Amino acid sequence: MEDRIEINGVWYVKEDDTTEEDLGITEFKGCVYETDRYCWEATKILKYDDKYYDEVDIKFTDKSNGPWFSSHWDNNVWMKGVLRNDPESIKEAKTSMSKKGVADFKRFLIALKEKGWFN
Repeated sequence: MEDRIEINGVWYVKEDDTTEEDLGITEFKGCVYETDRYCWEATKILKYDDKYYDEVDIKFTDKSNGPWFSSHWDNNVWMKGVLRNDPESIKEAKTSMSKKGVADFKRFLIALKEKGWFN
């Protein structure tokens, strides 16, 4: 098969369809903690220099009623407030989880802190 063609005295080269392009894939590490009622999936995004960003993102799933409901949490100040038993942070957590759920969430945050995920 010819890789070039001449048109009106000008030679053209066929382009390669298999040219690789950057897909923009983001790498991360993750931890999951699940109970009968809730699931927390924490992730840390890998930076370009093979280190992880300081922030933790959590996908929260409420499995307690009807169809499961998921939301994403990225407020690390609030998460650290839950760790410190900050009254406002605990109050906010109780809008999404039961009292036991908040306690389970705090246990998960403690485990993440012990892994060095929170500075």
